[in-house]
Amino acid sequence: MNELQQQVEKVRLKNGLTLLFLSIPDSLLCSIHLCLAMGNLFENEKERGLSALLQEAIVKGTQTKDAITFNREIESLGASIESSSNSFVGKIAIEGPNEQIFAILALFFELIKSPALRKEEIEKEKRFLIEQLAALDDDPLKAALLRFKKAFYGTHPYGSSTLGEPDCLETFTEKKILEWYRHWYVPNNMVIAVVGNFDLSKMKDVFLHQMGELIPQKVKPFKEDNFYPLSLRIVEQKDIQDNWMVIGYRAPSLFDVRGRTAFELLSNCLGGSMYSRLFLKVREELGLSYQVGSIYVPFIGSSFICAYAGFSYPFFEEIIQVFRKEFNNLVYMSATEFEETKNYTLGMYLSRFETVYSLSSMISFYERIGLGWEFPFKYQELIQGMSLEEALSIYSKHKGEGETLGAVVSSQIKK
Repeated sequence: MNELQQQVEKVRLKNGLTLLFLSIPDSLLCSIHLCLAMGNLFENEKERGLSALLQEAIVKGTQTKDAITFNREIESLGASIESSSNSFVGKIAIEGPNEQIFAILALFFELIKSPALRKEEIEKEKRFLIEQLAALDDDPLKAALLRFKKAFYGTHPYGSSTLGEPDCLETFTEKKILEWYRHWYVPNNMVIAVVGNFDLSKMKDVFLHQMGELIPQKVKPFKEDNFYPLSLRIVEQKDIQDNWMVIGYRAPSLFDVRGRTAFELLSNCLGGSMYSRLFLKVREELGLSYQVGSIYVPFIGSSFICAYAGFSYPFFEEIIQVFRKEFNNLVYMSATEFEETKNYTLGMYLSRFETVYSLSSMISFYERIGLGWEFPFKYQELIQGMSLEEALSIYSKHKGEGETLGAVVSSQIKK
């Protein structure tokens, strides 16, 4: 781990573009991740989904190549490309064989500097996103989580799906997407990480030549807010067979690194594995649920920890009471249980360092949000150094804050 960290080289161009290079001599693949500030957090109520639509449309060709030609050239080099946005960042990732990396980079540069953003492709992706939003309700767990987020965040940007809102998506024009692209795809909003087996000197020269002349613009910084959960309870009946609920509480921000570490450990203890508290108690001992678990979601600003369950409706209120009790009982965790959880969490975390894709993704993400590219390497030490006493002290400060519930239940049920 330390050896990898020492090999990362950071270069910042005069226009604000940050480059991260990690040369791994025995790697067969090279991965490039571009990370930008973008997403729900930077969209107002009329802009929900602009980032998602841009990210879907941007990989559909360039000014000189239509979507089919561009992607055929990518595939002919043995490479793959993907783009996405979430609540506060957007990314483009491209990966392929080391021996083709400079040919792949030429396509990458063409795409991010002169995407086509053609009207017909924008309309196709608009329809795709609207269909994806409708399909969210086909998965009862996703549907319950979406209602939980609405009940927790309300009109806050995090309360909307990262895919946007159908009414907003319908209004977006080719001009609006182009304006959104020009606002965010500027060098001082970009961090690009390159991980693989390459000539470092040549790689630097290529990026300086291709990206050095881009003009910076003012971009919004990441900023914490003082939001406090609405603590609502949304239970919706739908034409489904399965019943699902999500119940959760306020949790530390992504920027609260010690709080984040404590809550990730506690979430894994609560419901992160088949030997977690919720699985053994709710499913195995009480038989109240056929699937159960917990998630800690660290956002920039107000975040949450939640437990979820698929259940038979007569157990609805009983499961809520059991969840509350198990959240409360985390304060009674034993030293042995805590050490087991640390080992489990560390094992899961270290697996992220096994591919060039995940390495380039992690270092570009943490550099862009402001925690620094070194953070993924330090996080191992944070996990190992966290004591039971500190974790429980952190948890006690947040325990029970902002209880919120979202659920979808069968419309055949008579309440």
